[in-house]
Amino acid sequence: MIVFVILHYNNIRDTIECIESLKKFNSKIVVVSNSNDIENLQKIENKVDKLIINKENLGYAKANNVGCKYAIKKYNPDFICVLNNDIIIEQKDFVSKINKLYKKYSFDILGPKILPEETESVNPFNAYKSLEEIEERIKYTKRLIKIYNSMLLRNMLKVYIRIKKIFKKNRVIRKNAEKDTTEVALHGCALIFSKKYYNRYSDVFYNNTFLFHEEEFLYYRCHHDGLISLYSPAIELIHKEGMSLNKEYKNEYKKLIFKNKEILKSLLLLKEVYKKGDAI
Repeated sequence: MIVFVILHYNNIRDTIECIESLKKFNSKIVVVSNSNDIENLQKIENKVDKLIINKENLGYAKANNVGCKYAIKKYNPDFICVLNNDIIIEQKDFVSKINKLYKKYSFDILGPKILPEETESVNPFNAYKSLEEIEERIKYTKRLIKIYNSMLLRNMLKVYIRIKKIFKKNRVIRKNAEKDTTEVALHGCALIFSKKYYNRYSDVFYNNTFLFHEEEFLYYRCHHDGLISLYSPAIELIHKEGMSLNKEYKNEYKKLIFKNKEILKSLLLLKEVYKKGDAI
């Protein structure tokens, strides 16, 4: 048995499309809402097995943990599939292939092939895997926040990017891997957790972040605790990337400032985790 946990925030149209794409699996669907838009949420209440409305926006990890805890207590499923609300699954044998992959690999966490390709959302996820990488990214993120807060620096950045594009001949395009791969970081837009994994931890996700870099904390946990993280192109889905955040922020630079401030908070937490080296 599999339970789908969908994280909703503001964009009801995407959430409905996501739910409708899951109906063919005859599985349980739990929606966790980080927004209290009652009028819109009434549109999905009868389409799912459980609708959980948080009193405040808990962000990604905490809200998903709420949904996962409900799913575990209520259904004790073989797998929990945590999805962003901008995910659509067209593959009819998605669930049966998860079962086949578990029989073969006995995975803790499984990540799918993410379509369309040539976007930021690909698997395996390009995570920061060392203290040095994290510290460099912290410095870079602080610089970006400073730039986005200054009109002069923003304009200078635009000119720099235009010049860079002229002289840069070959852009590196990241794609999903073509074969099953273990011991990898997995993109957070869609993650399948086995019972073997969730029985081991009080929270499915590291509970201290708000947004961004949840993948790194899961990778750290897998690496530290000797878990099996698996990417397989045998299962695939569609990710309409960043729709909720795009709807929340019409001003591009306000969105970038918010995003990078949250990235910075998560990176500083990740730095402390790596420095301590303890289990999380």
